Amino acid sequence: MKDIKNMLKGAVDKIKSAVEKEDIPLSEAYAQMDAELEEAEKAYGKPLFPTDDEPVSLDNHYLKILGFKDEILPDFETIKARYEELLEKYNPDNFEEDEKKQIKATKKIYMINSAYDYFLAKYKESEQ
Repeated sequence: MKDIKNMLKGAVDKIKSAVEKEDIPLSEAYAQMDAELEEAEKAYGKPLFPTDDEPVSLDNHYLKILGFKDEILPDFETIKARYEELLEKYNPDNFEEDEKKQIKATKKIYMINSAYDYFLAKYKESEQ
């Protein structure tokens, strides 16, 4: 999985550098990006992005953010416990000596909060 992430990062880096060069047309930069993504998909063995007709589940997306491996929706207390655990783990104050890690932790906290808010609304709605 780490190789796929590195390949995707490489594809993004290449497209960024291509776009930053004024002598490369944007259409060529996109073609380069498509080629890089195709290579990453071949290495991964399946599409990296859902197709137009493939359903995307917000539940599954937010469960992954909270670190749940299964697609089975846990009860709200389990979600809340995981949320609190992750807030503690990724608290930006834990990374005061490393600004890059602090920025990453802040972004991670934003994602964690978004996931929690989603499930909070979902469970409140189901209670009514």
